[in-house]
Amino acid sequence: MNTPTFDVQAYERKMQMFPTLTYEEYQAITNESVRQDISQRNKIIQTDTYNRPMTYIKGERAKQQETFTLSMRKSPDIYIIIDGIRSALKKMLSYPITQQELDFAKDFYADQTKKGATGYFNTDMRQGVVDGGGYLPLTIYAVADGTALKPKEPAMVVTWPAELAAIFEPDWIRPFFKSKVATDAHRLEEILPDGNATFATKVCEQGKRAAINEKAHLDAVSSLIVGAWLKYTSNDAAALVYPQLLCWGTTAHRFYASYPSEDEAMQDAVKKTDKITLLTDFVDTHSGIDKVLDLKEQYRNTNKNITLRLDSGDIPTLLLEALQKQKERWMLDTTRDTITVSEGLSSIEDIQALENQVKEAGFSTELLKYGIGGLLVSKDKTRDSLSAAYKLTATEYWPTGKLSNDIDKEPVPGILNIEIRDGVRYLVQEDEEVRGERLLHKVYENGKLFYDDNDIAAIDEARNRLLITLPLTAFPTVESPITQQMHQEVRTKLLSNLNMWTCKTELPNVPNEKLKVPDEKLLMVG
Repeated sequence: MNTPTFDVQAYERKMQMFPTLTYEEYQAITNESVRQDISQRNKIIQTDTYNRPMTYIKGERAKQQETFTLSMRKSPDIYIIIDGIRSALKKMLSYPITQQELDFAKDFYADQTKKGATGYFNTDMRQGVVDGGGYLPLTIYAVADGTALKPKEPAMVVTWPAELAAIFEPDWIRPFFKSKVATDAHRLEEILPDGNATFATKVCEQGKRAAINEKAHLDAVSSLIVGAWLKYTSNDAAALVYPQLLCWGTTAHRFYASYPSEDEAMQDAVKKTDKITLLTDFVDTHSGIDKVLDLKEQYRNTNKNITLRLDSGDIPTLLLEALQKQKERWMLDTTRDTITVSEGLSSIEDIQALENQVKEAGFSTELLKYGIGGLLVSKDKTRDSLSAAYKLTATEYWPTGKLSNDIDKEPVPGILNIEIRDGVRYLVQEDEEVRGERLLHKVYENGKLFYDDNDIAAIDEARNRLLITLPLTAFPTVESPITQQMHQEVRTKLLSNLNMWTCKTELPNVPNEKLKVPDEKLLMVG
């Protein structure tokens, strides 16, 4: 048996490290994809412009320790399945920042200054990182992928020099995408509990063409495995990347259109395959259903497995029609007579309604399967869908935060963790005495990333983490007494800067009870 010779680490390094290239050489490149690839490898430039002038204005204060907290502030349900933190951290922290990278960035920002743009850039801070080996001097605590949190609870806490803790804000926030995919997938899985007819056996994701690009689709697919144990995909590349998946496809309209008639296309498909799903809406769905059922009847006593697919029209009505016609022909075998619905479902609620209609009509919902695209991988998957936020919650000298007309956007101050004890989810400070199980653990410190190299196994581990932590979301979330007192002090400090007129005009939507903490009980969160 030959020993594999492919050097994975060398390939990964080549993918992620910044190339030997000057800014002047870069300017001469006109190939857009090459320019994009190089720009994404320069970790120094992966920031929002406003971070640089803020650092400049703060001067020496920009070197002080600060702590930032990542949280998802809203959810379509009581829980959020956090996913994507591992990949976000590995992308930015696996390899050091090089002198080549820094020199490129300096020249780029100098050129921006020359052109009249925002060119402020703290070279010394980055040079210190490069001279120290290139790894960022950060300490990061985070929940494991797959952890079920509640809105506003901390998912990741990043501490160290202000700018170095802040500059990667865009990348640190992006786990909102994979988290929303995993959350929506699990919500869908929860409404498909009918016996053995689970998400894994009933759903094939077909969102490749609905995703904004291939990378986004592959990211989404991995989160579907976490959120709902996805088994089938219509994306061959996804089945290649993730061994948990099987690729699955059906006939399409272009197949029918390439034949002289719909009948010939169907007959040829059945003759040349043992298992096939046939479209019914190429000409007329009602007649298409009848044609598929005629073929099912013709080949009933063979090993052929022929099922039909609904792809347009009034799906609920057509589905019940198809089921009734199958019933009249004694075709209600849940292994041979399933019906796949591919379109006409714009929300998880639509799927739930369809399941209920089938059940109310007296049919087993195990007869119903789905091919789902954009609903799983792109619909409502923006940052706003979870209100992802990366906020300053502590400085070197005091806890801090912000107030808002929207009370849900107010962060909890301090260096936080979540501790489960006595049926309660406590928002504790990291330096409090540990009295229960904590959900955030150290994942990075001063150049050392505490993740192993097996990203494929990590997906399965994240799925198991979901199953362990989801029941815990039934517990109420409260601030520990220390956090409660700290939160009140931050609120008092911020409100003290406002006069009475400002309070009345600037904060009209914040109830008084939200601005005061009752002495007798802890502050509820979320």
